[in-house]
Amino acid sequence: MKKEKVLNLFESYADDIFRFALSYVKSKQEAEDIVQDVFLKLLTKQVVFSVGKEKSYLMKMTANMCKNYLKSSRYITTADIDYDALNVAVSCKSDTNSEFLFDAIMKLDIGQRMPLYLHYYEGYSYSEIAKILKISNSSVAMRISRAKDNLRLFLEN
Repeated sequence: MKKEKVLNLFESYADDIFRFALSYVKSKQEAEDIVQDVFLKLLTKQVVFSVGKEKSYLMKMTANMCKNYLKSSRYITTADIDYDALNVAVSCKSDTNSEFLFDAIMKLDIGQRMPLYLHYYEGYSYSEIAKILKISNSSVAMRISRAKDNLRLFLEN
């Protein structure tokens, strides 16, 4: 892909990709590395995607890289979570989110957190989320429903 096109994509979508990766891996440094890897891959590979589907394709690439990171030896389950960075990233997207609600969302299992994030923070439809996460539409609906139930239980206590 040409450098100019990648730069345009970076300017348009880097913040969204960063927030998505950050909510996935919960580490500011790793999220930055993943964003860098996504755009480096665009520079080095012959990537072709449909016009108007750039963001969806980039989100899918990011999800795959995040999954690979979480499977890698670099990922340590006891790593410190940088909640301040996560709160800043989400507050940049929407000022109406309370810190308390965001902390509750971050405590959800990753299988529930990612569809919830993509739907409510990024505005993707269930079918688009299914393609990004490589799961069925019914799985997306069930995960979002369970995530909302778990949030409700957590917030009531």
